[in-house]
Amino acid sequence: MSEENTWNTLFECLQAQPRRRLLTGLAACQPTETVHFTELRADESAPGTPIHAEYVHNHLPRLAAAGYIVWDEQTHEVSQGPQFAEIEPFIELIQTHSERLPDGWV
Repeated sequence: MSEENTWNTLFECLQAQPRRRLLTGLAACQPTETVHFTELRADESAPGTPIHAEYVHNHLPRLAAAGYIVWDEQTHEVSQGPQFAEIEPFIELIQTHSERLPDGWV
């Protein structure tokens, strides 16, 4: 992947709040730890809701395609993907400076 495509993918994945929240939740996990994605976003992703469908059909596939997560499509369990280290410094910046970001950004 070219450097430009890498940056585009990074910013595309960070542009949506649900994806940022999933990634920040995974950053708190051990690299090999597997969790159901609703454990990371239980407040907004109950099964059967439109938001749950949005995660399953949009956010999780995008993050998996970028390699930032490994997603089991059957169980909806996620873990840090092979490219997670690329995005981790940005996640740390978001967490460290969350009070300086606009409301609702994280």
